Amino acid sequence: MASKRIPWFDNIKGLLIFMVVFGHSIEIYRDWDGNTLPLYLYNAIYTFHMPLFIIISGYFYRPNKFKRTVQLFAVFLIWQLINGVFSKLINDQEMITLHSDSRVLDLLQPYWTMWFLLGIIVWGMITPYVTKLRFPLITAIALAIWVSYVNDVTSWFSLRKLVNFYPYFLIGYLLAEKNVLKALAARSKTWRMPGKWVSAAVILGFLGFMVFFTNNNWDTAITFMRDSYSHFEWPFVKGALIQIAIYGGVTVLSIAIMLLTSQDKQLVLFNKLGIYSIFIYLIHSSIVRVYRGLLPDQVAEHPIALIAVAALFALFTCWLITRKFIIGLFKPLVEPKMDWLLRNEPKPQPTSLKNKEFVS
Repeated sequence: MASKRIPWFDNIKGLLIFMVVFGHSIEIYRDWDGNTLPLYLYNAIYTFHMPLFIIISGYFYRPNKFKRTVQLFAVFLIWQLINGVFSKLINDQEMITLHSDSRVLDLLQPYWTMWFLLGIIVWGMITPYVTKLRFPLITAIALAIWVSYVNDVTSWFSLRKLVNFYPYFLIGYLLAEKNVLKALAARSKTWRMPGKWVSAAVILGFLGFMVFFTNNNWDTAITFMRDSYSHFEWPFVKGALIQIAIYGGVTVLSIAIMLLTSQDKQLVLFNKLGIYSIFIYLIHSSIVRVYRGLLPDQVAEHPIALIAVAALFALFTCWLITRKFIIGLFKPLVEPKMDWLLRNEPKPQPTSLKNKEFVS
């Protein structure tokens, strides 16, 4: 029997995946002269949208069966190839050529958004072992600080991003394991409860905070978590303290966003976007590449017009991808059947008590 979906988390994921598409739609225009408002929105979204997605992934984490891991890796391979083809075709206006040093065959260098899927695979594989440590979260944060301090970290597998974002996955896991989120949610169901008001205050404080930092040349790259401290000219202690503060602040903000989102009612449109968020995540990047190539400079130069067009484009793209025909068309590429590849393991036969050997 299929497990019943929880509207709360589908609502959250729907809002987040819309922000992903919207953020990618304004990304390359945010630094244009006069585009302070798009830059502000981009900075705000990128501060929390991937951490919150990862926290939710950790919240629902269960030790993956080998079959699921193989399926996810197959999805990564399929969409790494698709992204390579479209990137070459749209950005370079060339067809790909398959040779030994072809970028599309370099599985160690994930294309654009593909690092997240690779992260889900890697985090799912290592978490059963990490959680056996006495202090898993502290260990993960310490490793992230070290990786952020060292300059010469390989870009293979987007290693620095995978290490730096992993604490959020563990935070999500611990929120479920310790029943913290359930306890907070029970105190935040209606506006008569303090949890809603505290969450609203946290979010309003964050929005004001981002106005200050955007006006004071906040470096968006901080939210990408892909650069070393030296990139920002931070000494070790300053960089470590900032990174710890980011983990703490973004976690509080993420919980506030979850608590402020409707728990029982399905949000119109966004709930369905959440159900099919993996489809939107995988498909939208190629559509965004086309959008960027077609958007007139006259629109991109005007912040209000840019935001309005990007929001409409993001809504339409998300809506389009969730159509039944599109889901059916892409399902073999998003949820491929892997039974043909995996060997059926025989189920262990129960051993009768009289045949058991006891060693004293």
